[in-house]
Amino acid sequence: MLFEYALHKDTNKIVHVDAVPNGKRCECICKNCGDALVAKNNGRVIRHHFSHTTKEESRDCQMTQLHIGMQQHFLSISKFTLPQNSLSLDDTDIFVPEFATDVSKSTLEYKIGKYWADVYLETGVGGVVIEVWVTHECEEEKRQYYIDHQIDSIEYRFPLNENRSIDEWVALLKVNRVDYKWIYHSALEKKKLKHLEKVEQEKQRAKAERESKVHELVKRSMEDKTLYLPCIRQDIGLEHNGKTHNINREVFTARTVTCQKVSLTFESDECVILDIVTGGRTIRVAYSYSNCIPELRPPDGKYAICNYFDDESNVIHCSWLKHPSVEASIQKRRNQYILELINIDKLRHIKEKAEMLASEYSNGYDTFFKANYSLWKEWMIKRRLFTPVLGKKGPSFPRHLKMNRKHEQLWPFQTFHILVLSTLAEIIDSYPINKPIYYRDLFMELTQDYGLSEQYQTILKEFKSLNRPSSFDEIIDEESIIEKSLEPYAMLGLVLLRKDHAKRKDSLVSSLKV
Repeated sequence: MLFEYALHKDTNKIVHVDAVPNGKRCECICKNCGDALVAKNNGRVIRHHFSHTTKEESRDCQMTQLHIGMQQHFLSISKFTLPQNSLSLDDTDIFVPEFATDVSKSTLEYKIGKYWADVYLETGVGGVVIEVWVTHECEEEKRQYYIDHQIDSIEYRFPLNENRSIDEWVALLKVNRVDYKWIYHSALEKKKLKHLEKVEQEKQRAKAERESKVHELVKRSMEDKTLYLPCIRQDIGLEHNGKTHNINREVFTARTVTCQKVSLTFESDECVILDIVTGGRTIRVAYSYSNCIPELRPPDGKYAICNYFDDESNVIHCSWLKHPSVEASIQKRRNQYILELINIDKLRHIKEKAEMLASEYSNGYDTFFKANYSLWKEWMIKRRLFTPVLGKKGPSFPRHLKMNRKHEQLWPFQTFHILVLSTLAEIIDSYPINKPIYYRDLFMELTQDYGLSEQYQTILKEFKSLNRPSSFDEIIDEESIIEKSLEPYAMLGLVLLRKDHAKRKDSLVSSLKV
């Protein structure tokens, strides 16, 4: 760093290298170490500067030089841009943008109270203290003095280890790219106070709203002689089949009840307390004006309810502080859940059994083929869907019916799936086009033709007794079985499938012709 500033021995003032005679005639010394300096201000190649005569330029000398240089810059400006500032308060961002103002006067080493400010600027928006941080930041006592006395003050940081010249630092200052920290900022404080006033006004508004709600609730209880009883939920533990289960259930349902007597027990700025008699029981009810729940100590035989507010939404909540015994209800919920677990086990057993029987049906393809192919052939001939030729094989299966070789859903009929699907097509063709054809009716008609296996009838009865939804409806539920079976025809656009019914668009039987 080239030294541009020095202390004049005669005047004891800071001077610039271009403001003194060349060489030793400058009569200047280093402000840090006191060494005599030589002014080199006649050159045209190297920037004008001071040089030490007997001592080396130490780091402390450089830091002092940088500090002086920055002070001199602020001393010379006629315009100043106050940098932006912000803070977060109550989840709200308060922001003051940068602001350019005129500087009418600048003072170096300005005395404020018992402290000396590096530079004091008198600007269009008032006085501003500039503190220059090169070696150390402004001491805490000084900072607190500025804050306590509401003195606008900014500290700029110029770290020596960035190896910038004074001119480089000045260039960065002009575009507000030097690290800074507001010590006190009156414009931000004004916005902060305005925000706090607004928050306080909102608190008062919310308080008034709460008081109004509480008075309305109290008035309603006293005039209408009614009381709202909140619900009660409990964590319930139980054992089943060697496993521990923890559930949360409602053991008391919220309701509004009629009261025999309502009396005011206590009233303050914080809450209102009523004693209410209903159903032979005395319930102490508190209405809090805030989110605080008052400490209620109801006498023996009395119960307690508190109405309080949510700080965020200002919505009133109601909960029991002491409630009647709900042990009977807890036991009821426990028994219900155990029954639910038992039914889940039953449903799992039904699923395993149905899947096993459906798989056996699918794997028995060859057996059903041998037993029923000739019947299907006769069915096709009778309906003129196939014309036999001497010496040739029987009809091949329609392409859309053999895309799925399994058709496990047809296991209840224990009949070759091609024959069942063909019969289903004929049944549907007997219904008018575009009229609802309910799956349950179709299932019953198929049952009349092929009957149902005893195993399916037994399983179906068990399944229906549970009255629970399942993940295996396609192999157990009558409607789902029919809907699944109609998919090959739906793919050809011959039938539309809906939730509980189908609509015929064309002849399904015609699609079977080979």
